[in-house]
Amino acid sequence: MNGAIAVFDIGKSNKKFIVFSEDLKPIYSETTRIDEVKMNGIICDDAESITSWMKSRLLQSIGKWRIKALSITTFGATIANLKSGRLRLPVISYNQEIERSIREKFYSEFGSPLELYLSTGTPPYGQLLNAGIQVYWIRERFPEAFNEIDEILFLPQYLTYTLTGFKASEITSIGCHTYLYDIGRSSWSYVAEGLKVDVRSPEISEVWEPLGEAEVHGQRITVSPGIHDSNACLLPYLVRSRDILLASTGTWCVFMHPGEKFNPRADDLYRDVLYYIDAYSRPVRSSRFKGGFEYDYYIAMIKEKFSVIPENIDFDQDILDSILRRREDFIAPGIVEGSGQFQRSKAKIIGGAFNRSAGEAYHLLNLYLAVESYVAINLITEGRKVDIVVQGGFAKNNIYLNILSALFHESRVLKATFPEATGLGAAICAKCALEGIKPHDLDVSMLGAGEVEVPKPDVNLENLMSYVDEFIGRFSAEE
Repeated sequence: MNGAIAVFDIGKSNKKFIVFSEDLKPIYSETTRIDEVKMNGIICDDAESITSWMKSRLLQSIGKWRIKALSITTFGATIANLKSGRLRLPVISYNQEIERSIREKFYSEFGSPLELYLSTGTPPYGQLLNAGIQVYWIRERFPEAFNEIDEILFLPQYLTYTLTGFKASEITSIGCHTYLYDIGRSSWSYVAEGLKVDVRSPEISEVWEPLGEAEVHGQRITVSPGIHDSNACLLPYLVRSRDILLASTGTWCVFMHPGEKFNPRADDLYRDVLYYIDAYSRPVRSSRFKGGFEYDYYIAMIKEKFSVIPENIDFDQDILDSILRRREDFIAPGIVEGSGQFQRSKAKIIGGAFNRSAGEAYHLLNLYLAVESYVAINLITEGRKVDIVVQGGFAKNNIYLNILSALFHESRVLKATFPEATGLGAAICAKCALEGIKPHDLDVSMLGAGEVEVPKPDVNLENLMSYVDEFIGRFSAEE
C-alpha cells in the first residue's frame, strides 16, 4: 500500500477531507456541511461536530491508505481558548456581533484604526472578524474566563491538537487580520502583548515544520502545524515563483498579490485593503469582499422569483450589452457592513432587471460581482498588468469569468481547473514535514494546478467602462 497524505480543508460551511498521493495528486475527496450553532445566544462554530467528523474520516482512511502525514487548513479570524488543555469557552464565530461600546473602548486603549492599520495591515472590521478584538471582547464580557485561559490556539492548530495532541502557533493565522502581528517589527504587536496573547500562545512553527508523529490505529503520522486557507491557496504559486494575482473565491473573494512591500496607506483604511502574512512570513497586499455570500443572497432571490436554476443560464452577449447600454440597472454593495470597497453604500437593487427575467437578473448579478472584483484587484495591483488566476466557486461561473476577462482587456484571466487548490497548499506543508524539506525544495512539476485562459468576449469596451465609472461614482459617494 503506497503512502498518502491526509488533508482537512475546513470552510465556514463546507468541510472537506482530501487524500493526496505522495506526489501530491488528489486520490479521494469527500465533503460534509456543518453549520454554525448558537450557544447561550452567541454564534459559534460547531467545534464538537467538526472534530467528531474529522476523527471518523481519519480513522476510516487508515483502513484504506497508509497515511504518512497530516495537514489542516481552515478559515481565519477564529480562535480556541483553552484551560488545562480543554475549551474554556466555545469556539466563537467571527459572525458574532460586538457591542459598539466595547469596540470604542478597544480603540481608546490600543490606538485608532489608522494607527493599528499602519502597523498591522489590518483594517477595522465589523463583527468579530478580528481575533485581537475578539480576545478583548472576551476580556470585557467574560473576565473570569479570560483570566483562566492559559492557551490560545487558532482554529487550524486547535483542530490539529484535537486530532493529534500537538500544539503550535504559525504565522499565517497570527497575521490574518488580527491586530496581533506587527508587520514592521516582524513580531507580536503591542495589542498581543497587552492582551497576553503572546505568552498564552505555543511557540511559532513554520507551516512545513514537523511537530512530531501521532500514532493512530497503528499508523505513525507526521503532523504539520496547519495553515490559513487563503495562504494555502497561494502557496503552490509561491513555490512556482509565479507573478500572479490570485483570486480565491468562496464565501469571501480574497485577492492576493504577492511580492509587494508593506506599504499601507491611510486612504485604503475603509476599502478592505489588508495585508496577509504568507507561509514565508512575508506581507501580501490583498483586498476582499464577501462575494460568495452576496452571490448566494441574490441567487436565492432569483430562484424564488423565477423558479429556475440560475447556474444553468449561459453567457448571453445581447443581455449584457443591453444592461451596459442602458446603464439603468445596478446592484448596490453593502450587504455586509464594514467590508468591501464601497463601505458607504447601502445594499439595494436599482432598475427592473430582477423583475424582467432570470437571464437579466443573473447577468446583472455577475456584472456586479465582476465590477466589485475589478475595483478590488486594481486597488492592490495599482495598474500593473499581471495574470489573474481565479480559483474556487467563481472559477466555474462563465458569465462572471467572461465579464472579468473583458474588464481586464490587457491582462490574461485564467480559471483554475484543479479542484483542490486549498488542499494542495496544505498537502505541500504535510509533504515537507514528512520529508524534512522546505516548499521551494519540491519538484515543481508536481504542482501543476491546471489553468485555462478565459477568452475575451466581444463586449463594447466603451459601454463597459462607462458602466464601471458610473458604478464607482454612484456607490463611492453614498452616505
